[in-house]
Amino acid sequence: MVNVRRSELEIIDEILTLSKDGAKTTELLYQCNLSYTQCKNYISFLIDKGILEKKSVKNGNGYNKMFITTDKGKSLLVDVRKTLTYLR
Repeated sequence: MVNVRRSELEIIDEILTLSKDGAKTTELLYQCNLSYTQCKNYISFLIDKGILEKKSVKNGNGYNKMFITTDKGKSLLVDVRKTLTYLR
């Protein structure tokens, strides 16, 4: 293996996988092991590309901000996984 660190594709794969059924910012932060700044940058990038969308979901006390993988994102996720298998 060339580099032990995760690539951007691997991080995007994790974010899109976790967001398939909806994920909060804190879930993405901890489960993807990202700093707040990194997480914010990835989320902004993916939203700008139409791969991820932000929704407000009502809970008992108010609204939660959730991120959900779009259909375009799900299609990309298949391609990213295929690419990662070739590179491993």
